[in-house]
Amino acid sequence: MTIAALPDHNSITDPLWLKLFNGYRHVIAPLRHNGWTTDVELCGGEYHLRADLGDGTELIIAATHSLPVDSAEVDGWTVVRQGIDNPDVHTALYDSTPDGAQSHHGTSLIPMLARIDELDVPKTAQQLIVSATHTSPYGANHNQTAGIEAPGTAVARFFEWSQRLITAEGYRKVWERPEQDGHPLALFERVGHITTVRVTPWHE
Repeated sequence: MTIAALPDHNSITDPLWLKLFNGYRHVIAPLRHNGWTTDVELCGGEYHLRADLGDGTELIIAATHSLPVDSAEVDGWTVVRQGIDNPDVHTALYDSTPDGAQSHHGTSLIPMLARIDELDVPKTAQQLIVSATHTSPYGANHNQTAGIEAPGTAVARFFEWSQRLITAEGYRKVWERPEQDGHPLALFERVGHITTVRVTPWHE
């Protein structure tokens, strides 16, 4: 498994930086699984995510304006690719805010990461598969599998499936593999029903 290292600066011990980094983990983790060091920028009360693409450019991810402290308040995503040394050279890649071209996607992560994964930039080559196993109290199993995807899109799908289990189906998360220990894996429970959501490598 390849996941980018954490940023190397003093802010990573700052309580606000940690709150934002953890609050936007569902966006940051897919970018890190693509192999890109991803940071939270704290610019005088204006917050955004910055991913170094390793080719002299970076992604700037925000919402209608800067990112709110509470990620639940995001109304859509904007993604801009710009030069690290020359931010005036930039390209708007994605805008799912209410007035944006991709507004129909709202806050969904998968379309945004799929667009980012199309970029011809250095990134992790390994492809991944997201799957879920649903086990009932009487032992019946049901499996669900997505297609073969680039790391960013797959990890975004892992987070969206996990969130749907909690918000739409009434599950609670009882365990999740630590990020540094391998591909994402989480266990959910609802009155005796167990669901495991996992990301695994695809091998030709």
